[in-house]
Amino acid sequence: MEDAALDHEPEQFRRQAKRLQESVENLFACCQERIALQSERFGLPPAALRALLALGESRYLAPGELGRRLGVTKSRVTAVTTGLMRHRLIEKHPDPADARVTLLTLTPAGRRAREEVRTFMAGLFQSMLERVEPGQRESILASLDMLRHCMEAVRADLRP
Repeated sequence: MEDAALDHEPEQFRRQAKRLQESVENLFACCQERIALQSERFGLPPAALRALLALGESRYLAPGELGRRLGVTKSRVTAVTTGLMRHRLIEKHPDPADARVTLLTLTPAGRRAREEVRTFMAGLFQSMLERVEPGQRESILASLDMLRHCMEAVRADLRP
C-alpha cells in the first residue's frame, strides 16, 4: 500500500505543476489584458504608463535609471520619454551637479495623469478583492506572496 502511495505522489505532483503553469499563464494573460485596457483608457503605451508611475516615485530621475527601473534599453527610454514629453506629461532639466546629465520630472499634468492611473489601478484591485470572501482574502494574499517568493527563488537559481 505504501508503494502505491509513493507511485501516486510523482503523478500528483506533475498534475499540480501543470495546474500551476496553467494558472500562472492565465493570470499573466489577464494582466496583459488589464495593461491593454489601461493603455487604451489613458491613450499611452504600456511602457509610457510604467514610466509615468516610476517617475512619480522620485522628484527627478535620470534616463538611465528610468531604463533600469523599466527594464528597457536606452533607445526605448528615449522613445518613451519623447512620447511623454509630446503629451506634456514630463519635462527635462539639466542636472545642476553634472551638465552632461539630463533629469526627467513629471509636469503638473503628468502628476495628475499619474494619480488618475494609480486611482484607476486601485479601483481594479479593490474590485477584484471584493469578489473574494472576506475570510479568504488573507489566505489568497499570503499564497500570492509565497508564489512571488518561489518565482524569485527559481529566477535566482537560473542566473549564472
